[in-house]
Amino acid sequence: MGSQIGRRKENPMAEDEETATARYIASNVSTQLMLKTIIEIISTMADDPDKYRAGLRVKLLELADTMPLAAMAPAREHKVRAFVRETIDTLLTNSPRN
Repeated sequence: MGSQIGRRKENPMAEDEETATARYIASNVSTQLMLKTIIEIISTMADDPDKYRAGLRVKLLELADTMPLAAMAPAREHKVRAFVRETIDTLLTNSPRN
């Protein structure tokens, strides 16, 4: 028993595919929400928040199309870049103020 003090047996929890997918999606959504909040905070400090967001969107879309990625099949690279552009559009869409 003394040899087990300070040691813990780690049994990774096995997840079914549905749970793993839900966890993955939730992680992505949470990250997007945090980024959206940070972008909104920073943009409110700009003289023209809409212009700031629009300029940032253009720069990020350019990067999405040109930044180097790990080696992968061309079809997968196309999908990855499309999803990145979709995320940028979601994060930097100017919405009307209430």
